[in-house]
Amino acid sequence: MKLLAIGGCGAMGKAATRALIEMPVFDEIIIGDINLPAAQNWAQKLCDKRVRAIRVDVTDMASLLSATKGVDIVANLTLYEFNIPIMHACLENRCHYLDLGGLYHVTKKQLALHEKFKALDRLALLGMGASPGMTNVAAAMGAQQLDHVTDTHIRTGTKGGGRGFGYSAKTVLDECTMNAFVFENGAMQELPPLSGRERYVLPEPVGEVEGFYSIHSELATLPFQYPGIQNVSFRVAFSSRLVNMVETLIDLKLTSLEKFAYKTIDIAPREFLDAHLMRLPKPEELSEFKAFRVEVGGMKDVERKTKNVKRKKKNVMRKTLVYEILVPSKEDWGIKAGAYWTGVPAAVAAELIAEGKYLAAGALAPEAAFAPELVFARLADYDLKIALAQK
Repeated sequence: MKLLAIGGCGAMGKAATRALIEMPVFDEIIIGDINLPAAQNWAQKLCDKRVRAIRVDVTDMASLLSATKGVDIVANLTLYEFNIPIMHACLENRCHYLDLGGLYHVTKKQLALHEKFKALDRLALLGMGASPGMTNVAAAMGAQQLDHVTDTHIRTGTKGGGRGFGYSAKTVLDECTMNAFVFENGAMQELPPLSGRERYVLPEPVGEVEGFYSIHSELATLPFQYPGIQNVSFRVAFSSRLVNMVETLIDLKLTSLEKFAYKTIDIAPREFLDAHLMRLPKPEELSEFKAFRVEVGGMKDVERKTKNVKRKKKNVMRKTLVYEILVPSKEDWGIKAGAYWTGVPAAVAAELIAEGKYLAAGALAPEAAFAPELVFARLADYDLKIALAQK
């Protein structure tokens, strides 16, 4: 089984490919990146004869088609803006596909490719990192314990990790500046960014944090997976320092997409900001903890005995299940918590796809693609243990 990891030498990509080399199902693991020396350097560090590096330009369809030819599974570990073209290359070359999420709007567009992947008997797995990804699987596990799901609420947070942006600055800025979506009383609501602030408690040492509604891929799929569901929400908690910094950028209009003339070019402030932040080194501090809490509420039919033992009466009981995870940095790999809990689930999903242990073909989110108990068990092999905290 041959796998291509596009962006496999980035932060999330390194975590994914480090996990992939522990999986004997793969005969060949190709690290693809526009920066060939960086890809070659990481491939060499992995010290596995199955691993090699190639140059891939995700902005060039010819490059994507060449890279994906003859590949069984493509793991897209790049920015979400490249999801659609990489999916088209996979369709052309009949590859399975997976990514780390499409930040709602792109995910919606990806779902439109469902029938094309289904016709090829291939899976396009949409959003299989931590969140989206493990959060979706936790929601599916909770739903499996209920007869009717009414509510799913996801809350995430971080402690440590150093100053600056823990992962792609572009994605963080999008999460903080784009309108959020919340499914409320059976209808999708569009809300201002940074709204719905709430304090909540996550597993220690993350502890109590302040989160806000943020645009996320879970909202593009979970409300439509379970008939009759009424409420779905996602909140993220960044450090107060990071939120204050983003608010300052917003106040200064540095996140504006409106172009203006500067010397000989037309440029938007956000274009410059993205390019500048991409140049900055990522925080090196390994001391980091990531956590989430997924609450799944609904109704459960409970049989109770009557005086006539031949007859049983059903009672409908309200039930809430809470799933939590705490993830530290993987110090022996030299990989921070944020990269570990995002990249490793992608690798686990790739392994399950390679083994044929997915539920259906097509463009699917994790809650529709896998039996949740199987994913829970595989994640636990890498110390990603999603625990039932309350029921």
